[in-house]
Amino acid sequence: MNRQEGFVMTSDESEIYLRQWLPKNEPRGIVQIAHGMAEHVGAYTECIEALLKAGYGVYAYDHRGHGKTVQQEEDYGHFEPNVGWDQAVSDVIFVSELIRKKHTCPLFLLGHSMGSFLSRRAVQLRGELYNGLLISGTGGNPGLLGVIGHKVATIEMKLRGAKMKSPMLNFLSFGNFNSHFKPNRTKFDWLSSDTKQVDRYIEDSLCGFICTTSFYRELFNGVLMVNKLEAYKKTPKELPIHIFSGDRDPVGNMGKGVQEVYEMYKKCGVKDVTIRLYENGRHEMFHEVNRQEVFQDVISWLDEHVV
Repeated sequence: MNRQEGFVMTSDESEIYLRQWLPKNEPRGIVQIAHGMAEHVGAYTECIEALLKAGYGVYAYDHRGHGKTVQQEEDYGHFEPNVGWDQAVSDVIFVSELIRKKHTCPLFLLGHSMGSFLSRRAVQLRGELYNGLLISGTGGNPGLLGVIGHKVATIEMKLRGAKMKSPMLNFLSFGNFNSHFKPNRTKFDWLSSDTKQVDRYIEDSLCGFICTTSFYRELFNGVLMVNKLEAYKKTPKELPIHIFSGDRDPVGNMGKGVQEVYEMYKKCGVKDVTIRLYENGRHEMFHEVNRQEVFQDVISWLDEHVV
């Protein structure tokens, strides 16, 4: 296995921390991972190992405000006001272009949770870069709640400053997620039914932090934008898409929001779109009790779509 990691300079001259894993032989394809909010690439070890074993190369970086990309403590969980979401989407595209320059094999984008919304947006803007899109733990249009969230975040940012951590916005975003899993053992029971994986998340200092007012404002804006019909219509019709989630994932409204995303792609004429809702699965299917099955399903889908 060939592994490399380090900082790379992006198109706006910021630095992100990028890792690359390549199998011993020529990769069958490359999977680019866009991780979720308040976590980092280091949490994807098992998934990456499974992909490498199946002959795929993996590229993954820590988003701005996350993991090793953060060089100053105050930048944890921060996106710059008015530009942060667009910068995060541009980073996805920047890394994809980097991969395209290095490799001729197919490129698949895999986005989880916040990374799923960033990936869906990247595909809307630069769909020609990809041979397939894998969407994990995504959600549908938050509608009025999303609009209210964005307004509250705007007020909170003006009152408290863009870089202030916001427990209130954190509660607005995730406060009721755990209520589906009473009696609660931890604040993060909604992530997985595997208690060891929940404990790993809690013990990881690079996971589970509270983000800034500006971050939440950018996130609400990004999620609302990517779920608009005119945005969906920019997705290439020929791009194969596989959507998967737990049917008890509160981010996907217990499967309803995930189904909505699937229906929207169908409505917009995407020809090859599939959905898989795992019974009793929660938010992080890559850390669920049946994760080996999930890895195998992802690999089977990749194998079918390697041209």
